[in-house]
Amino acid sequence: MTFDKAIFTDPVTIIKTVLDAHGFVPNLENILSCLDSFTFAAYARTSTKGNPDASNGKVTEYFPCLRFELPQKNKIGSTLQSFYDEIARYESKVSNDKNIPWLPDPDVKKIKDLKAEISDLKAENLNLQEQVSALTQQLSREQKSLSRASRALDSQRVLPDNARICRVEQVDLKRRLVKVKCYRKVFDVPTHILDRVPDFQARCLITFGEMEDEPVGIIFFDNEELGDIERRVAELLCVEGDTFKARDSKRNEFQIKAVNDVESESIKSLRRGMKVVVSIADGYVVRFSVLGSIPSGQFVSRINEKFIVHDIARNQLITIPDGNDD
Repeated sequence: MTFDKAIFTDPVTIIKTVLDAHGFVPNLENILSCLDSFTFAAYARTSTKGNPDASNGKVTEYFPCLRFELPQKNKIGSTLQSFYDEIARYESKVSNDKNIPWLPDPDVKKIKDLKAEISDLKAENLNLQEQVSALTQQLSREQKSLSRASRALDSQRVLPDNARICRVEQVDLKRRLVKVKCYRKVFDVPTHILDRVPDFQARCLITFGEMEDEPVGIIFFDNEELGDIERRVAELLCVEGDTFKARDSKRNEFQIKAVNDVESESIKSLRRGMKVVVSIADGYVVRFSVLGSIPSGQFVSRINEKFIVHDIARNQLITIPDGNDD
């Protein structure tokens, strides 16, 4: 801009006029950015004697002018940086945080959002740590209680040598297995041989065979069952090998394939037209049983196991809730 266009006008007014003409906001930040490149220059007019491509030309006229560049996001001059540093020092003094450098508005908002997210995550992490600590203490108390009860039973000879008090460690709905822990061993018990699907951490009494590798009998001390269990009575449509298909009263069909040897042997004894009870949880068939197939010997065995449970209760080792007498 030559002087004749800006005569008797101060540089700031000139810069604001140019910023406004090019669509920039004439604020202090943009003005300081222009001042970083503001210089007094000269506009020279040359003569190439009709040859515009000539490398050597003769200057015919000089015009004094003002020269500056419009603001650029990727270019920050010393004056503008000084302005940013001053703002950063002021914000650091207000927030008592001297390590925050000044950044443009979007980055500042991003940092604030990240700080808020970090704060939320810290609070959530603290809450989770408290829950883990509480669950760890509860588990430790349960383990100590189970160990004391087992030692007391062993010392009093209340239980037979092949009977142990155990605890449910995991319920695998998809494989229809219940993992039961006895001392340091974990046994897989098919839900098919149980009278129900137990809940996590449920206590039970297990009798073992001579080798003590597989449980031969199991009974739970309470009647609590895995939540959201839905039972349906279905009629067998067909049986093929270790797979059967059944249909309930709502005409929902189930095709169940044995996932262990116990279920496979049980399915082989099924016939078309028989009734089965199918237990469903979380979209999986977690157990099935045949109506009227409980032999009298097994029923007597369960009654004897119930007597053992009540004998233990009378010694005040395990509490039996009221109304659960069978």
